[in-house]
Amino acid sequence: MESLELEADCGRCSGLCCVAPAFARSADFALDKPAETPCPNLLVSAPGRSDAPCTIHAELTDRGFPGCVAFDCFGAGQRVTADWRDGPGPAREAFDAFAVLRPLHEILWYLTEPLVAQAPAGLRDEVAAAASRVAGLAEGSLDGVEVGAVRGEVGELLARVSEAVRGSSGPGHARADLVGRDLRSGRASKRALAGTTLRGALLMGADLRGVDLGRAELLGADLRGADLRGTGLDRTLFLTGPQVAAARGDATTTLPERVRRPSAWG
Repeated sequence: MESLELEADCGRCSGLCCVAPAFARSADFALDKPAETPCPNLLVSAPGRSDAPCTIHAELTDRGFPGCVAFDCFGAGQRVTADWRDGPGPAREAFDAFAVLRPLHEILWYLTEPLVAQAPAGLRDEVAAAASRVAGLAEGSLDGVEVGAVRGEVGELLARVSEAVRGSSGPGHARADLVGRDLRSGRASKRALAGTTLRGALLMGADLRGVDLGRAELLGADLRGADLRGTGLDRTLFLTGPQVAAARGDATTTLPERVRRPSAWG
């Protein structure tokens, strides 16, 4: 487990996220790109790999590629690059490995959530055991790994962790269940979302300025374009870099220590 990095290091990757996934023309991507085909904005020196950075990296959002800014491989990219480097054979293996390792690394990100320490001892032990199992899958042969099954098992565990942590401040602290709710319209109350579960909630473009999201669960919440200026996110559960990168914030937005602050936020 200690050998697995869960933070992307693009300098040690071969541009896998710019080659392996398919892009669909949308608000996130300015063009269609088939899977396993280099993005036209990427300088490629050999089939399936790149030794040069994106040619529009500094202008991705302005050029219609905010989806690229928000993408995070959770360290899977440099891991795959280190194991599969050259030629069409290894490239095929790299694409297959990346499709499995990236979600496994993301699952490990959730299982290493620091606030799990506030859950009861028995639940902490379950999380540690699950993290060990998933790390074993990521470090072993990837043949036959069913990512969907792993997600389902871990998802149930994370839901119990969320309930325990959100309620750990006393009776009634774990507030409304807003799973999957559409919250895109209206101005959120500064206290209405603290302690809630917002798993999979739609918050695109939501006005969350100054809102206290302490102990709110944000697993899978869509924060694209959400206004997070002055918002307290430092005590949220399961927040990721892609969610933050897709939103708008500033120097007064607080984040968990392990989530990197976008440079545009100041």
